[in-house]
Amino acid sequence: MTARPTRAVSVGLLTCALVLTGCSKGPAADPTTPSDAGPASSAAPTSPSSPSSPSSPTGTEPSGSATATAEGDEVRSRSGTFTVVPPEGWAEATDKADGVANIDLVLLSSKKVGSFANNLVVLSSAGDQAVLDDEMAKGRDQMTAAGRVVTAAPTRSVAGAPAVGFSTTFDRDGIKVLARSYGVQRDGRIYLLTLSSSQGDAEHALAEFDDLLSTWAWT
Repeated sequence: MTARPTRAVSVGLLTCALVLTGCSKGPAADPTTPSDAGPASSAAPTSPSSPSSPSSPTGTEPSGSATATAEGDEVRSRSGTFTVVPPEGWAEATDKADGVANIDLVLLSSKKVGSFANNLVVLSSAGDQAVLDDEMAKGRDQMTAAGRVVTAAPTRSVAGAPAVGFSTTFDRDGIKVLARSYGVQRDGRIYLLTLSSSQGDAEHALAEFDDLLSTWAWT
């Protein structure tokens, strides 16, 4: 009975890595499409592909690729199970992942540091804690097999629900990226949160993530 949600979560971890890259590209780049990430119901990829990196010049600049959100505005997930208030300068960009299975929310910073815009991708699907634990372990193994450096991520709490995960670092086309992936289980659903930033902006990105988590509310 757990085979279907297990596969959905496993592919979801890889989808996060691909979707976040599409959202971090400059305005001239094509947005992420379902063919970029692959549907969650399909067979898992033969290997976890490293995401393509943004091609904009190094520095800090507006990304110009997210839907405008007024400062302090509450954003509701597509599943309708939670709301958050994006950090200052962030906006919702979920529409850039239209057609990708299990996409619940995408938030994107309006600025780039080291040619990369900080972003958060949330996917959700049905599943229990045992399935989540197993798939997070598989995700670590997949990232290691892909040649990424994998370490434990700082633990977090998502509106009272414990979130444990891992960090991965990799270099793609000269851009050093750090992705922090967290798994949360609540009320029969699994939530996968992936925060991505340039490695040089990792500390600031984590502070923004904490600001966002302080506004997270289950509905």
